[in-house]
Amino acid sequence: MPAPVRAVLFDMDGVLVFSEDAWFSVFNETLTGFGHRPVSRAEFDAIYGNGAAADRDAYMPERRVEEIDAAYARLFEAHLGEIRPNAEAVPVLAELRRRGIRTSVATNTTAPLARRVLALHGLLPLLDATASADEAGAGKPDPAVVRLAAARVGEPLEACLFVGDSRYDEAAGAAAPVRFVGLAHGTGTRIEQLGELLALVPAAAAPLNSPV
Repeated sequence: MPAPVRAVLFDMDGVLVFSEDAWFSVFNETLTGFGHRPVSRAEFDAIYGNGAAADRDAYMPERRVEEIDAAYARLFEAHLGEIRPNAEAVPVLAELRRRGIRTSVATNTTAPLARRVLALHGLLPLLDATASADEAGAGKPDPAVVRLAAARVGEPLEACLFVGDSRYDEAAGAAAPVRFVGLAHGTGTRIEQLGELLALVPAAAAPLNSPV
């Protein structure tokens, strides 16, 4: 029998907020600013969420990750209005807190930018912690940021559930290892809407129905 779920870890982009349009603009502005060609939306969608280190390796090998992160942070200011919150995020986080479930974000977005986005949409006060790739030393699909998110809520990985929407999230969850729930993603434990998560975590002491 799996351990009771006492914490839920969330990917940010695509789960708590929808920021694909903003990141598409920021990514292409970064590329052109560094003298590279912009990418199509289809090409961007195929790599969305893989983190600055992977972006550097694939598109800007002459740049340092720190330079790319700085460009993202600078350019993102003009595109904050393009980010849409997941309408179910606030009620889900509030209900998990009411049930005694700890929550954290595990994101490839840098810590200052992630906290800015979460605060902008009223999500930061509802989370117990945040963890970002720049703090963990590696981005997903590396499991470091997932492990850091669990550590920051003071729970072992076996007591956590990780909700993500991409293959990078799923791979990080498998490597951590932690039970993974795909939001409109994957062939394992899967939900189509964020609110469906509440049926998997009915109370702080209740076990997940089935492990991934």
